[in-house]
Amino acid sequence: MRTETDFLGNEMTFDCMGCDITSGKLTVPGGIIYQGDAAILAADPEAPIPGFLVVNVKRHVRSLSELNDAERHEVVDVVASAEEALKSLGISEVTLVQEERSSHFHIWIFPNYDWMTEQFGKGIGYLRDIIHYAKEHADGATRQETLATIDKIRAYFR
Repeated sequence: MRTETDFLGNEMTFDCMGCDITSGKLTVPGGIIYQGDAAILAADPEAPIPGFLVVNVKRHVRSLSELNDAERHEVVDVVASAEEALKSLGISEVTLVQEERSSHFHIWIFPNYDWMTEQFGKGIGYLRDIIHYAKEHADGATRQETLATIDKIRAYFR
C-alpha cells in the first residue's frame, strides 16, 4: 500500500493508483473527464498544474505493446482529443510521456506554459522539477484554476 496526497490535500491510499482510479476506489480532484471502454482521462491527481492530464488504460498492463487494437485506438483518440482541448484553451505545446517503470500503463499529457520554459528551460528532463515546483508553490488560486480547467476540458469532450 502507498499513500500520497492529492493537490487538494486529500490523502490517497492505494496498491495501484491506475487500477484504483479506473475502478472508482480512488477519487481524483475534479473527477473523471472521459471514460470509455478501455481508457479514462483525468487530471494528474498530485500536481496542481492546469491541464496536466493522464490517460489511464482500464486493464492492468505496463506497456503500449501490451494493448490490444481497440485499446490502442481508444488511447490514441483520447490523447488527440485531449491535446485539441488543451490547444483550444490556449496551450500551444504539450509533452507526452509514457514510461514502463510505472506498474500501470498511463500517458502524461503535460501542458507547456511560458513560466515553465522561463524557469526551467525546455525538454522532458525538466518535468519532475516543474511538478515539484508546482506542488511547492501552489496556492488556492492555482488549485481553483486547475479545477476550472478540468471542467473546461470535460465540456470539450461532451
